Amino acid sequence: MKKWDRPLGPDGDVVLGAGVSFARNFGDLPFPGRMDAADRREVIRRVRAAVDDEKSALAGVFRYVSLEDLTDEEAVSLAERRLADADFIAEREGRGLLLSGDESLCILINGEDHLLIRAFGGGFSLKETYERADTLESLLSRTLSFAFDRKLGYLTPNPADLGTGMLASLSLHLPALADSGALPRLSSGLFRLGMSLRSAGAPAKKPRGAVYRLCNRMTLGLSEREAIANLTGIGRQVVAQERSARRELSGSIEVQDTVSRSLGLLRSARLLKNDEFLELISLVRFGIAAGFVHRLEYAAVDRLAEEMQPATLTLAVGRQMTAQERWAERARIVRETLGRQREPGGN
Repeated sequence: MKKWDRPLGPDGDVVLGAGVSFARNFGDLPFPGRMDAADRREVIRRVRAAVDDEKSALAGVFRYVSLEDLTDEEAVSLAERRLADADFIAEREGRGLLLSGDESLCILINGEDHLLIRAFGGGFSLKETYERADTLESLLSRTLSFAFDRKLGYLTPNPADLGTGMLASLSLHLPALADSGALPRLSSGLFRLGMSLRSAGAPAKKPRGAVYRLCNRMTLGLSEREAIANLTGIGRQVVAQERSARRELSGSIEVQDTVSRSLGLLRSARLLKNDEFLELISLVRFGIAAGFVHRLEYAAVDRLAEEMQPATLTLAVGRQMTAQERWAERARIVRETLGRQREPGGN
């Protein structure tokens, strides 16, 4: 089942998805920052052997992708689809990843750690996503020996990841909280609780499309399930606050007008730059959640938000484009997609 064939996850009006990752390293090899080419090849060999073993439950689940063999667009598209971080694709030599068919499971090899084991789920599926990531890690640990210390837990080059080595996160659409100006104060409060709330894009850039990432910062001194429970509780509070802020905004005729104009522009524009598109599609998604944009599904909006990213769009078209050609192609696809879902007499 492909990613966008899955139904909207729990609390999907606010929560775009959940992610859980485990950082793991081998005790008999240097950490990635000190490895030579032979060490990197050895890590890849071990991991591929573990998943390709026909006796393993993982046999046939993954396909291997060597970053060295990718074009720039293919590598950047991995980051746009949030399968890999920008730092991981920046240096491709000796790096690779294993990817499941529906892209819900991923293993990054030779990044900051020897392995970064990842699972993704739709909506507020944090518990289920954790269980899938934990199962994958357990299956790998049957044949791979990971560095572990009784006092410190799993060993990693980054001291912040010591302990469980687990990072759990929720991808959140928070346009109402962003508009109200409440996010800086909320983020500061969450930081004191061991949580991080920040833009899902590059930290130095202005948030695009009001998408934020809520994740745990503490991996030492808490069990995995305690960390998941804490993030779940905090996540539900943020969801409730976004819905409350949304109710306050949605009654404004000015806000409704802005959303309607945004939808109209997306349905008629001939050129769409990426940042402009993300801002407009975010407003339309807000309108769906607020209840005054009808006959338009979250899945269509979320699919566009991912597939219209520059590198991913270029790959889909199958040829290099100038910036203006890309803006025109993005506008055409958006017009056709949203135009098929018009409602009689209005939005």
